[in-house]
Amino acid sequence: MKRFATIYDVAESAGVSIATVSRVMNAPSRVSLLSKQKVLAAMEKLEFTPKADAVARARRDFRRIGVIAPFLTSPSFVQRIRGITGALSSTEYELIIYSVETEAQLHDYYASLAVTRRVDGLIVLALPVNNEDVSHFKEHYLPVVLVEIEHSGLSGIQIDNTAGGKLAAEYLIEKGYRSFGFIGEGGQPPYSLHATDQRLEGYRRALEKNGLFLDAGFTLFHKFGMTHAVEAVRTLLKKDNRPEVIFASSDIDAAVVIKVAREMKMRIPEDIAVIGFDDIDMADYMGITTINQSLDESGRTAVELLLEKMKNPERTSRNIMLTLNIIERFTT
Repeated sequence: MKRFATIYDVAESAGVSIATVSRVMNAPSRVSLLSKQKVLAAMEKLEFTPKADAVARARRDFRRIGVIAPFLTSPSFVQRIRGITGALSSTEYELIIYSVETEAQLHDYYASLAVTRRVDGLIVLALPVNNEDVSHFKEHYLPVVLVEIEHSGLSGIQIDNTAGGKLAAEYLIEKGYRSFGFIGEGGQPPYSLHATDQRLEGYRRALEKNGLFLDAGFTLFHKFGMTHAVEAVRTLLKKDNRPEVIFASSDIDAAVVIKVAREMKMRIPEDIAVIGFDDIDMADYMGITTINQSLDESGRTAVELLLEKMKNPERTSRNIMLTLNIIERFTT
């Protein structure tokens, strides 16, 4: 009969204490990256699986769904997580959120969550996975659903950011605008989704297709944070030949345009018009014309896909493309 590896075997193979192995399984944030990598490698090598009865005792009163997300301060992510929470409220699952700050941390989560079984299923928000990650998930029977990122081996929910930029341009052209600006957050980490670039590309292409152009001087990227956004908008609005309308890559940037314009005694939309992207709650409160990407719905749908996969692991992966819509309010 095959002898199953124990926590003691893992500790010996990794050259760490039993307590360290335990922390990797239960409180990984308290373990150094090097020690964590050693423990996970030993678990893989020894084909270590926590004892089923120990797992059941530790988790008999609840089950867990994990969400891995970047930029948890971003309202769009908060709103999407609201959809996830609402969908889980009638189930026995609790939600565990893992915020990612580095690429190393992202892949550490992918590795450790699958091996240690701290979650029953995982939702990944706007963060990439590669073929190795997907193979790892499947090897350890961890159901995973992606949001805004697509991989043929996993189910997911996507939007077409390039199409969103095209939609904004076509709407503004139809409204009669002929001078266009763009503002968005730049310098995103390499491991995150570069939605701003995609939205800008679709916007620029649609303008050019209609014989119109986006002046390089009217295209601004700013560092993450409200202060940087305000400075970028001021730079743009102080120009003598400023654009008639600005496409902001997020509703937060659209709100900044409104704030700065009011400080400069400009009327909206008469002196400067603005359209945002996301349709977060604040856009409705402030009357911002924007592109709705169904944030709450994407969270709810992600939960539905994940629960389906957990119930039937052999189910074929499904990818759902959500429709983008213009929500016209008072800023255009």
